[in-house]
Amino acid sequence: MKSQDIIPLQNMDTFYNTRSLPFAQKIELLKECRNICQTWWVDKLDCSISFARQRIDISFEEIMEKFSDSAHFVVIDRKFHPLDEVKHFEIGFSAMTSPIDYFLFIWVEDEKMPEILRKYNMNLM
Repeated sequence: MKSQDIIPLQNMDTFYNTRSLPFAQKIELLKECRNICQTWWVDKLDCSISFARQRIDISFEEIMEKFSDSAHFVVIDRKFHPLDEVKHFEIGFSAMTSPIDYFLFIWVEDEKMPEILRKYNMNLM
């Protein structure tokens, strides 16, 4: 491995610990972030059709019906972003439901996140 192949630590994504958040607070956080977001979308993975996720057009209410306490829930400070995009946090979940898996992505601009992180007492992993 060459030194140029090593990603500097400051360029790595930062993950926040969400395990201690009660399910009701996760729902509240998702709704709050959706209200202040830069953008949001939903992908689905149906391996009977494709092994790649496909973007789908469903309402926020519909995707929230698929959210459960067993879903993989994330709050991530994304460090890498293409030049044409705003630095952002990614908040969302993946709901592994057989035979189709669903993924919610919410992008919130960095300057809007400190208040959210304080409100929900989010700590780094």
